[in-house]
Amino acid sequence: MALTIPVEICDMIVDHVVATVEKDYSLRDLFPYTLDLDARSQLMSLRLVSRNFCAAASLHLFKRVIAPINSSVRGRSSLQRFIEISRSKYAAHVRNLETGYNSWFASLCPIIGQEIQDFAGLLSPCLAQLSDLRVLKFRASVESSIRVMTRDQERTAIEAIVTALRFVILPHLEGLELFFPMAHDFRYFFPSPISPLYIPMEDLLHGLKYLALHVTAYTKELGQRYWRTPVPPAYAAFPNNLHAAHLFRLVELAPNLEALRISSTDVIPFHTIHSSPALRLTSLCLERVLITFDHIRALTGQCKDHLKHIEPSLVELHSGTWHMVLTQLRQLPHLIDISINSCGYPFTGPNAHLRGILPEPDDPEPLETMNTADYRGLDELKDFVNANRVALGLEPWERRDSRWSR
Repeated sequence: MALTIPVEICDMIVDHVVATVEKDYSLRDLFPYTLDLDARSQLMSLRLVSRNFCAAASLHLFKRVIAPINSSVRGRSSLQRFIEISRSKYAAHVRNLETGYNSWFASLCPIIGQEIQDFAGLLSPCLAQLSDLRVLKFRASVESSIRVMTRDQERTAIEAIVTALRFVILPHLEGLELFFPMAHDFRYFFPSPISPLYIPMEDLLHGLKYLALHVTAYTKELGQRYWRTPVPPAYAAFPNNLHAAHLFRLVELAPNLEALRISSTDVIPFHTIHSSPALRLTSLCLERVLITFDHIRALTGQCKDHLKHIEPSLVELHSGTWHMVLTQLRQLPHLIDISINSCGYPFTGPNAHLRGILPEPDDPEPLETMNTADYRGLDELKDFVNANRVALGLEPWERRDSRWSR
């Protein structure tokens, strides 16, 4: 007679397999739905032990579903698997869905027109079956010098996700991450006129804790750092810096965010955004944006009692100095996680004379500056962050840590 392991014991074993210890600030605090590869492999093995183990392990395995357009396993496309999951009892377990274009399979599985059409047709009905979805990550493109999708294919993919978010009610959605080619593409969320049958974007965005918006295509060659990427005419007609308002409008309608990430290829003017006065961020990540000291001071002052994590990368400071910015960050009592990468000043404007010489691509510096006071501000911020970490029982970072070392 086979030994039946009680459900409670199975749950305890599975919980032990997926348990992780996070010492630093992490988005896992907000969205604990991902699994490392070892845990996933162990869970798949546990599913084969017994029905009780299968039920307990499946609860975690199906929390995160990855269903890219352009990949397949053992002859089955990921979209086929996505359909099967959405029609099964496991649909209720799904908390995190990642779909759209998969950059890892670009050369192995190029996208064809039929795949795009299939994806556009099935996304909304499949999404509607995920009754407890918390995080949605969608990629309509990827930053690359090689174009793997035509402009028409990109539009079809973008229209598919916009339609899904306009007509499918996702009452528990907390995190949204979007990769679009151009800032101009975000305008699809705000058509004119707006149908009365649409779910208002305000309703969708009001419940978000995490919002990440990425612009992945260059719209001009001027300002590219090391190697020039050709800009197709379809992109050049809509410069990212002139159409960033479409992207920022989504941020402005999300007053309850705890984590915000904005990244772009071309530098876009983040200081033009009008964020909600109710915003209380714990995490802020900005890549390739133009900002002013006054805007940084206002935003960090508003979120002073909440910010734990700040990550500026390739950020250009239009007014003020980085010493002023880094000194301002020392006013954040809970800051324990900061990473600074290749931040500096723009080519033009009042700070152009402070711009440093561009470092070698394989030897980046945290600050690209001619102002020696900026690095003094960085050293003072390192000491401040480490003091906060020690006070919480966390390991202090080494002075040569890659997060801020040169």
